Amino acid sequence: MKNQDPEGVSRTAARVESDTYATEALRRYQDKGRAKRYFGTGGDDAGQMNGPGGISSTADDDIVVADSFNHRIQIFDVNGQVKGEAEGQFRHVADVCVTSRGRIVASDMGNHRIQIFNEQGKLVREFGGEGSGDGKLKFPVGVATDDKGQIYVCDCFNRRVQVFSEEGKFDRMFGSDRLNRPHYLSVTANGRIVVSDYSHTVEVFDSHGRHLFQIGTIGTNESQFNSPRGIATDDHGNIIVCDAGNNRVQVFTRCGKFVSCFGSKGSGPGQMDCPTGVCLLSDGGITVSDRRNNRVQIF
Repeated sequence: MKNQDPEGVSRTAARVESDTYATEALRRYQDKGRAKRYFGTGGDDAGQMNGPGGISSTADDDIVVADSFNHRIQIFDVNGQVKGEAEGQFRHVADVCVTSRGRIVASDMGNHRIQIFNEQGKLVREFGGEGSGDGKLKFPVGVATDDKGQIYVCDCFNRRVQVFSEEGKFDRMFGSDRLNRPHYLSVTANGRIVVSDYSHTVEVFDSHGRHLFQIGTIGTNESQFNSPRGIATDDHGNIIVCDAGNNRVQVFTRCGKFVSCFGSKGSGPGQMDCPTGVCLLSDGGITVSDRRNNRVQIF
């Protein structure tokens, strides 16, 4: 067993797989450093933003934005035109995700709860409440969903990830022995859970919540982070991370091997100031919430 990784794959095979996926990922992402377009300005009118946080995309490539300090969720088409809002009451909405049924899941961070909306933006249900027991939350941040409709929540100040049914019923929790303060997360097609942590790392768990490996340490070099935030994963399991404090986005294979990065501090096209949320479009475009520039950029 000494020559096997946590999933029972030989280390030699794992290295071959890593090299294969690094080549494929580089081919896919090497030209993603140029901004195709961006939208949004600072303010509280429709289409404006104040500290956008997590973002997600629908099956039709609409972009759902957690407009955090305006305490609302806005929905845009791919060209940045406002299509609507979710009709909820929030106290700092931190993140959003879209289920396979098209429902919008939002982390209402200051109210220690999760809210779920239908495709028309009408509130369907809420769950959570402040506490540390099963199903209770303390400043939830990241939310994600899998193909079964389960909802994964970064229960930040309880230092764990909790998993719920789409109806809000508690299922399980994991990560308390590994995570410091989990912020954002994504679930891959094969059930891996990828989590950005306050310890300046990205932690990868299997579908049962068992820790597999860590990506990164604090720093400014490749594969290092300064306050990693939003995470997206593509259909090959490649991992895209908002390296917020370094004002860039980094891309890794599903095995955690560095592929590429793009972005630098600034307000020009392709530059960023605290990128916080990231999601993918159907054409492979990378969509990033550029928090302090109060806009969304598409690469």
